[in-house]
Amino acid sequence: MAFAAALSYYFVLSVFPLLIFVSAVVAYFPVSSLFNQIVGVLATVVPPDSMGVLRKILAHVLLSRHSGLLTFGIVFTIWSASSGFAAMIEALNVTYDVPETRRLWTTRTLAVGLAFLVGTLLVIALLVLSNRRFRLGLSIFGRGEGIRL
Repeated sequence: MAFAAALSYYFVLSVFPLLIFVSAVVAYFPVSSLFNQIVGVLATVVPPDSMGVLRKILAHVLLSRHSGLLTFGIVFTIWSASSGFAAMIEALNVTYDVPETRRLWTTRTLAVGLAFLVGTLLVIALLVLSNRRFRLGLSIFGRGEGIRL
């Protein structure tokens, strides 16, 4: 039971730095009216009283570029996600009664690699399963049609 709690803790913990990282990256995209689109979508699910506060926070994060938030978001996302995979490795070792013979840095490197692999697979799955056509390349910056997936 303790391993399940550790896994859920680390994976839920990694969501918040990921959101910080994504919001910092979005500030670098030259997409017109992105702020208004995000606020419009959130206004459908957030109560009107809370929307004023949320609008100020989103304006601060999305309309200005914060390299510190970008660094913080990616570092802590990698750390917490890899900690989740390290806990999964430990839980599987205990479950199958296998002694840990790898060094700490080897296990941590494996956990970071698994975090990148699973993150990449999740992004690919979101791209494939989406109903929209995603355009990559130059279309993001308003130069041409880009590549259709």
